[in-house]
Amino acid sequence: MGEGGGKADKGGGLSSFSPHLLPLLLALALPMLTTSHHAGLALLPLAFLASYRVRQLVYGRFFLAPLFAVLVSLLESAPLAQLSPATVLSPAVFLPALPLAVAVAAHYSAVSLSKTLGKAARRQIEAFANGVSQYLDRKCYQTRTWPSFLYMKSERVLIALACIVKIALAVAVLILLPITSGVPTDVVGCSSSGDATGRAESMAWVMFGVVCSTEILFHAAMFLSQNVKTSVADSFALPVLCPSYWQWYFVASYAPTKSIWLPVTVECVRIISVSFFRMQDKEDQVVSPLMSVVDLVHGLTVLFGTAFGACSFPLAMLHRLLSTGAIFVLGYIQQRWKKYKTWSRCTKKVACRMYVPVYHKDIECHEHKWMEGVALPKGGGPIKILNEKFKDCKATYVPEVVLERQETKPDFEDPTLSTFISFTRKTKMPGEWIVVDVPEEGGLLISEKEMNTGLEGQFRVLHPLLDSKGLMRYFGDFGGKPMFAAKKYKTDPGGGGQMDEPADIDKMEGAQKSAALNRHVRLLNPYFQDCLMQEKAAEFGRAFNRVENLPVRKVEVLRAVVIEVGTGTPLPQLYLCEQFLDDSVPFRKFNNNDYVPGQQAIQNTPNMLSLFSYFHSNKTLVMCDIQGKKYKFTDPQFHSSDPPFEDDGGFFDDEEEDVGRDWLHSDGGLELQKRVLVGFHKQQTLHSLCNRVWPDQMQEFNDQVDEWMQDEDFAKLLAQMEKSAKMYATYFNNLNPVMDASIGGPYVDADEELDKALKGKGPQMSFDGFDDKKRSMSMDAPQQ
Repeated sequence: MGEGGGKADKGGGLSSFSPHLLPLLLALALPMLTTSHHAGLALLPLAFLASYRVRQLVYGRFFLAPLFAVLVSLLESAPLAQLSPATVLSPAVFLPALPLAVAVAAHYSAVSLSKTLGKAARRQIEAFANGVSQYLDRKCYQTRTWPSFLYMKSERVLIALACIVKIALAVAVLILLPITSGVPTDVVGCSSSGDATGRAESMAWVMFGVVCSTEILFHAAMFLSQNVKTSVADSFALPVLCPSYWQWYFVASYAPTKSIWLPVTVECVRIISVSFFRMQDKEDQVVSPLMSVVDLVHGLTVLFGTAFGACSFPLAMLHRLLSTGAIFVLGYIQQRWKKYKTWSRCTKKVACRMYVPVYHKDIECHEHKWMEGVALPKGGGPIKILNEKFKDCKATYVPEVVLERQETKPDFEDPTLSTFISFTRKTKMPGEWIVVDVPEEGGLLISEKEMNTGLEGQFRVLHPLLDSKGLMRYFGDFGGKPMFAAKKYKTDPGGGGQMDEPADIDKMEGAQKSAALNRHVRLLNPYFQDCLMQEKAAEFGRAFNRVENLPVRKVEVLRAVVIEVGTGTPLPQLYLCEQFLDDSVPFRKFNNNDYVPGQQAIQNTPNMLSLFSYFHSNKTLVMCDIQGKKYKFTDPQFHSSDPPFEDDGGFFDDEEEDVGRDWLHSDGGLELQKRVLVGFHKQQTLHSLCNRVWPDQMQEFNDQVDEWMQDEDFAKLLAQMEKSAKMYATYFNNLNPVMDASIGGPYVDADEELDKALKGKGPQMSFDGFDDKKRSMSMDAPQQ
């Protein structure tokens, strides 16, 4: 699947040492670059480094922050050589840390209380949130008197209200700033005198109070709305909840400048932007990073000015500007380096045959722009390519694709069965296709090295593929970037065993080689079926987006094409190619192809899409196993209530036409369809959303589920599966899109952290069952 974010290589190079070594060198160098040396403030760069690079360790023990403030105060009170027991125990050392201690105590108390209230008053909170959500639904969608971006889903109401308060307070500070501090005459605060004034100091403490109160409020709202399932202590380490008010404590405590207006303005703009996007479960990818760059430029300007005696700037602020800005830039460079390492390996030119689906009796295939005005020849034949850029390609309409493969079998006339003879097997693919012959100079470049993704697939491996000249985007009608994921099976999904690499097959002999060769050349249908399944899923996605007054976001379901590399050789290789999802959030599996115990409606959009597919197909299909990033989905599975398609193994000359859906494989039939749908039925928030747009269908659905549950054997099976519900808690906790709406950016490797969260503790979890023999946690990865 189009999965973004591979793991860093374990080898040498920038990616192996930069995450820790470069920031560490920076943290050690900053105190030496300043003209004044303060032993206490010299610890701040190390604190900033630790807060980003070992975030979970630092913020998981955030209650120790006041002790760090005491240590800084102690080292600032006197030189190390002059420290004495009297100095260490002096109230003057402890009193400066009191504001931070009070803030941290209030933070833990408020969050603990919110967690308790969130459980005790859950019904009242849900009633309030539902009331607000329904009111906004009437205003935004039914009467359309308010803009749609003001709509809040019920589970996000408290979070959105907290964000509104944050925005209001940040705006108030921006208004208050020029009133209290006057219009700035020194843009960066690089004046010859950096002495603090009473108004500047007051503004610094106001900023500390605003940041502290709003972060506590948002943290409490997350627990009240049941969006956080971890312990109180662990929640402080979540990227979206990491406190930052401790930074402003040190700024306010250690001499803010007259020109504090620039850091305050930058922070307020960041708060406003991040809060606005958090209200919509989105990540601020522009304003917040830009503010980090402004901080860095500001810090460097002051640093150079200080070196030449033109500035006098407080170290607490300078360290904050340089540390946060520099670590952001280093993280950004690291991310770009990882992408470069992945895509720079795409060096092998690919001459291939590309298969683009254009028709199937059960599927409304995508209408390709390049085919507008082009008539398909009756019975098949060449198609004129209007774009001169791709004149070296040949396009052919093929209403019946038949792939020929050379196989071997024992010569039964040889009593030793040591002789093998070749024969040709013909396999008919479902659907009608445009076949494009792509020359080696067509611009397709593939990496022979597999992509080391954060979630490894059960059946497939991924190879990075670059569409350097736009050929695949043109014929497949894909927009966006030239990066594609080329997927090939490493295991036969039909149970045919493990696939061997061509180089390994060449080294085999006799029956072993014959079996490996046959496994390789017989694995054809699943590639074309996968392509058609994604085409069908995209059809459902387009219909879903056309639903009037849709209470969730619109979706994009990725389409795909099939390419055949090495056509005419003994071991041609098929790949399923789709666009690579390059978003910064981790790749997730949103629902499953079976009943999942303890299902929670953490993200309603994919589940609502699945339920829509059931209604839209007149209850004959349910699209499930939806996975992807944000609202871009891929690699779905379907369960059909129709009789399953019987694959004849490639012998297609039977007189009787097969019943069932030939574009489906791994169809679980009516039994698994029922189990998936019962899982959706248990999600009350999903009921609330679906009742708004499909009230009649939902009533029929409720009656249908009640009827299914009358089957004692079926009910017992689900009850037995439900006993493992707690085993899935970690997975669902990490499925929440609210957790992506942080300013983590380059600071956080989202795929790696999700992988660690699922494997870090507890027994192994699998959508296919529970195995307590393996003491590691891992949901079944997407079937890539």
